[in-house]
Amino acid sequence: MQFLGVAKVFETPSLLTTITSFLIVIRLLNRLSYRFCEVIFFGSYGLIFGLAPLMQSFHSPVHRFGDEARGEAAWFAFLGLLMLFVGFLFANQPDKTTKIKRDKLLVFLQSLRGQKFLKLLFWSTACVAIFAQFLTMYIKGISIGDLINGGRFEFRFRNTGYLTVMASHLTSCLYVPAFAGVFLSRKYQKITILYMALMSVLFFFVFSKGTRSIPLAMVVSYIVALCIRYPISWRQATKFLLIGCCCLMISIGVYELRRFQKSTDLFHGIEQLVSFDTYEGVWDRDPLGYSTNLVGAVSTFPRFYPFLNGASYRRMLVFYLSEAQFPDWKPPDTNIQFGLMVHNRNEALKVTCPPSILGDVWINFWGWPGLLVLVVHGILYANMFNKMQSTLFGFMWLGPLSGRFLVLVQRGEPYENFMLFLLFMFQILFLMGLCLWFTSPKKERWSVNAYHLFGLST
Repeated sequence: MQFLGVAKVFETPSLLTTITSFLIVIRLLNRLSYRFCEVIFFGSYGLIFGLAPLMQSFHSPVHRFGDEARGEAAWFAFLGLLMLFVGFLFANQPDKTTKIKRDKLLVFLQSLRGQKFLKLLFWSTACVAIFAQFLTMYIKGISIGDLINGGRFEFRFRNTGYLTVMASHLTSCLYVPAFAGVFLSRKYQKITILYMALMSVLFFFVFSKGTRSIPLAMVVSYIVALCIRYPISWRQATKFLLIGCCCLMISIGVYELRRFQKSTDLFHGIEQLVSFDTYEGVWDRDPLGYSTNLVGAVSTFPRFYPFLNGASYRRMLVFYLSEAQFPDWKPPDTNIQFGLMVHNRNEALKVTCPPSILGDVWINFWGWPGLLVLVVHGILYANMFNKMQSTLFGFMWLGPLSGRFLVLVQRGEPYENFMLFLLFMFQILFLMGLCLWFTSPKKERWSVNAYHLFGLST
């Protein structure tokens, strides 16, 4: 990087983003037990939108958009960081308040009834996740052999309406055991690790064919749960940092490996994962190179394509409508549109290309005014992280999905996140109600459930 006096237009704001996100993370480290999710959020933001643009090579795809767009995107990223931080400041509760709420929640979870409830929820959600996967396969008319021998996207878009969507969303239950198992006995904690390893292998090599986000999300949810249950020392924080870095590098290596998934054996796959050549140019590639999509959004909208006028968010209001049947009411998938407009993706493939958290507000909210929307994002995220540590319902609804959210949040996809959290809310509310019912004394079954679900923090 050059000295600031002769720096390229994107280097100064990118350096400011890197430094500011680092300072925010340092500020949060002494409150890691309560603010761990915020550390991951701001740390990943600084890595992707601050450090990565400084480290991208001359071969990076970002160069086709030009330095002017890179400079504008870099300043947007820096101001976006400030807006998100303002949103967190508005919404965050004092640590003392968070501690009181969390302590009350942990007392219930460690009680005899709380342990019975968690064990029943652990096994029921694991069974629901496996059942949902096989139900999805049955609805689509495919077998395990088809999945093993098929390509990465071969069956992903073979949908048959609402039933396919509902069955696929039921698989979100697979994150619950990875999160809830941390609060059970040591025996269950060992079972949880085995469960995570088994599900990671099944979903990466069979069910979702090369999808990295599922194993990564389970690991992050597991670490988030550890931070909620146990006091976190500097040594443990360093351990989590190393685990996170290893997972990030493996995800980058796996990105390359999945292209040869059908033609390589286990030994050569492992050999490729530990090869230095696999990680050459990591700053240019997903997920570290995701800031390229922001630059693409700045370069393309509205210069070549008009702004989308909140299409990602208007879709939320009519999520229950079929896009094919109500094209005037429900806007097209903005991520598919973005891939077509910015990266010239093949329209027939219908592969989504998220524009990043910043690119999404740029294309939806008319460029620079979108910065104000990021304050709302910050408020929503902070409230989510707070609710996760207060009531039992918030804990079991938001906690298991925290890993998936933190792994994918910088990609953008507000509509996909909305659907994920909305449908999972109904699933977990139903399953929690059943588990509380079966673990309650008969005399208290009608009176206690609502209190434990929603009133633990009162």
